[in-house]
Amino acid sequence: HSYSYIHSYSYRAGGQSSTRSASPHTCPVVLHQSVYLLIASNDNNIHSYSSQTNKRRRIKMSQTSSDADYIAADYIAAEEQEQEQEQEQEQEQEQPAANDQQLKGCSKWCAWYQFQGCTMAKGYATLGVARGAVVMSNIFLSTSLIYLANEDAGCLDDETNEVIDDCNNRVYGQSPAALIANIAVFSGLLSAFFMPLVGAMVDYTPHRRAIGIWVAVVLLCLQTVQIATIAQTWFAMAVLQGIAGFLYQMQVLATYAYLPDIARHVGASIMVSFQATFTMCQFAAQALFLIVIIGLSYILNFEAVATGHLSQGINVVWSGLFFYFGWKLLPARPASHDIPVGKTLLTQSFVQVWQTTKVINKLYAHSLRWFLLAVVFAEAAANAFTVVAVVFLDDQIGMTPQEIGIFFLVTLVFTLPGSLMGAWVTRKTSPMISYQGSMLSLSITAIVGALILEEGAIAIVYVWGCFIGIFLGWFYPVENLAFSLLLPKGQEAEIAGFYVYCTQILGWLPPLIFSLLVEADIHQRYGIMAVQGFFAVAIGIIFLLPKWDVAVEEVMRQDKINAEIDDRKTNDNGGAAVDVSKNAEILEQPTEEEATSNAV
Repeated sequence: HSYSYIHSYSYRAGGQSSTRSASPHTCPVVLHQSVYLLIASNDNNIHSYSSQTNKRRRIKMSQTSSDADYIAADYIAAEEQEQEQEQEQEQEQEQPAANDQQLKGCSKWCAWYQFQGCTMAKGYATLGVARGAVVMSNIFLSTSLIYLANEDAGCLDDETNEVIDDCNNRVYGQSPAALIANIAVFSGLLSAFFMPLVGAMVDYTPHRRAIGIWVAVVLLCLQTVQIATIAQTWFAMAVLQGIAGFLYQMQVLATYAYLPDIARHVGASIMVSFQATFTMCQFAAQALFLIVIIGLSYILNFEAVATGHLSQGINVVWSGLFFYFGWKLLPARPASHDIPVGKTLLTQSFVQVWQTTKVINKLYAHSLRWFLLAVVFAEAAANAFTVVAVVFLDDQIGMTPQEIGIFFLVTLVFTLPGSLMGAWVTRKTSPMISYQGSMLSLSITAIVGALILEEGAIAIVYVWGCFIGIFLGWFYPVENLAFSLLLPKGQEAEIAGFYVYCTQILGWLPPLIFSLLVEADIHQRYGIMAVQGFFAVAIGIIFLLPKWDVAVEEVMRQDKINAEIDDRKTNDNGGAAVDVSKNAEILEQPTEEEATSNAV
C-alpha cells in the first residue's frame, strides 16, 4: 500500500476539536469510491445513538399516554429493524470459520485477499479488477475506431496506410477526429439524465445486486460484439461504445452502494486498510492489462484494428470472469428507503436530487455549496482528458496504439509520486489551496504539452505523461480529502451520492466543445486548451469560499444542529432528505464574530 496515503486533520472551532480522515485515490481512471467510506467514521455512533433513542421511546410511553399508540408503533418498528440487523450480523458471522480454514491453507501472497473473512470486501475488490480491464480496453478500441473512421472518410494514404494531414473529408456528417469526443458526449448525456433514476433504483428497491449483475451481463455482451469492429461495422460499434460508457457508470454505482455495508461490518479503522487494497486491486489490474496488450501487440506486430480486436477479446474473458466471481460474493441487500406515498420511482429520483440541492444551498452556503460547484467543473475537465488525449496523440502526434498505451501506463505509474507530493503540499498549506494548486498545475501542464508537442516527438510525449500523472495523482486525493472534511455528519450517504452525481453531471460538455472546435477545423491543441478552461472556472469558484477554518466551522456547527434534532429521521420524511433548517430555532445564536465571518 506504499502508494496510498491517509490524512487526518484537526481543526479547532469553538473550543472543540474535529478530526476527519479520507482515503484518496491515486489513479486518474479510478472513480471516487472512497467518498462512501466516510459513512464508516460515524456509523458506530449512529447505531449507539439509535439504541439510546429506542430506550427514550420506552420512557415516553409511560409519560405521554396521548401519544402511546404512535410511540408503541414506532418502538415496534425500531425493534424489528434491530432484529433484522442482528440476523444479518449472525449470517455474516457464520462465514469466519470457513474463512479461517482458507487463511490457514493460503500462502502469504494471497492472504491480503482474504479481507479478514469479509466476503463483501472480497467481492468488491474482485469487481474492481474487472472494471480495470474495461476502462483500459477503451483506449485501444478508440484508436481502432479513429483509424476505421479515417479509412471510411478516405483520409488514409494508400501506400503507407497513415492518416493524410489536413484531410477535411467527413463521414456520417462528422470529422473522423471528432468521433471519440462525440461518443463521450453521448455517454455523458445519458449519465447526466439517467443517473438519478439508477441511484433511486439502487436506494429505493431491494434489486441492487440484480441491477449490478444484469448491467454486467449487458456490458459484456456489448464488449463481445465489439470484437467484430471492422470497416463495415465501425459506426454501429461507436454507438454501442456510447451506451457501454453509460452502463459502466451504472455498474460503478451499484458496486459502490456496498461500501457502507462493508464499513459497518468491519469498522472504520479496518475499512481504511481495505480501501487501500481496493484501490491497489484496480490499479494493478489496469497496469497489468496495459502491459499484456502492449506486449502481445508488439510481439504479433498488430496494427490499430487488430490491437482493438485483441484488447476486446482479452477484456471480455478477463472482465467476464471477475464480474462473475465478484457478484457471486456480494449478497442481495434490502431497500435503504421506502418510496413516499403518491410518488413513483422516477419522480422520487429527481425529487431527491432537488431536495438535497436545497439543503446544501441553505445550510452550507459558505462551504459545501461552493466546493461541490467547483467539483462539477473540475471533474468535467479531468474526466475529459482521457478522451481528448487519445484523439490528440493519435491524430496530431501520429502515435501507434502501443505507444498510446505506454503513455497511459506512464501516466498511471506517476500518479503514485503525485499523491505523495499532494500530501506534502496539503500539510504545508490547506486542502483548498492544495486543491487549487493541483488544478492550476494540471491545466498548465496540459496546455504547455498541447502547444509544444509536434508529430513524432514520442519521447517528449512520455515526459508529458509523467507530469500529467503527477498532477492527476495530486488532484484526486486532495479533492476527496476536502470533501471528507466538509461532509456533514448524519447525511453521509445522501451527500456522498450527490457528490458522485456532481462528478458526472457536466462530463459531456468539455468533449462537446472539443468536438465543435475540431469540426470548425481549429487545431486540436486549442481544443485541449479550451477543455482546461473548466479548471479555471473551478479555481475561481474556490475563491468564493471563506477561509478554510471558517468553512469547516460552518459544517461543524450544522453537525451540532443535526445531533440535537434527533427525532427528525430520514424515514420519518418518507425517505426524502430531512430539511433540518426548519428546526433552526433550537440553535444557539451565532456570535458576533461568526456573523461577521459568514457575512464576508
